[in-house]
Amino acid sequence: MSFYRALNRSLIKNYVNTREVVPWYQKEQKLSALECWYKDNVYPLWFKYVKGPFERYQYEHTVSHLRGYGLMFDDRHNTNDPVIERAIELLPPDLMIGRYRRIMRSVELNYRKTHLPVEYQNYDPMIPYLAPFMEEAKFQMQEEQELLRFNPWDRRLYSGNTTGMGETTPHSAFTAW
Repeated sequence: MSFYRALNRSLIKNYVNTREVVPWYQKEQKLSALECWYKDNVYPLWFKYVKGPFERYQYEHTVSHLRGYGLMFDDRHNTNDPVIERAIELLPPDLMIGRYRRIMRSVELNYRKTHLPVEYQNYDPMIPYLAPFMEEAKFQMQEEQELLRFNPWDRRLYSGNTTGMGETTPHSAFTAW
């Protein structure tokens, strides 16, 4: 028997004997004394006075912006994303027409530098109307990829504003004159 074969067998035998049944990422993680003190004393103050108010401000600002232009949150998704493209194709006609009209109204209001009247702003823009269609689009795309034996290396050459030639941000490699 060759040296490497014997070495391999001995390594495998030792690995089987020392292998743990539960992986490290599923074990209960013990915090150090400093981490426990931070978790108990510092983080609540950080959340109460910094993180919480900032997130609340961001949420309220987003809601007021969407209400000012008459949009829903799902209207702001990137339409060049393949999942969003498919989800928009799956929308029923009434939702698709409503989405189109909201976007065109917001473009017009932005062009005129105005906002909707206050009496039309009494709605919740955070209701996700596109979410079930996005899930269905993900399932459809996954099924297509499995049936066509799609490899992640095989991607569209041009998708959105990037060409697939290596640039990470739109218009970073080519000039758009």
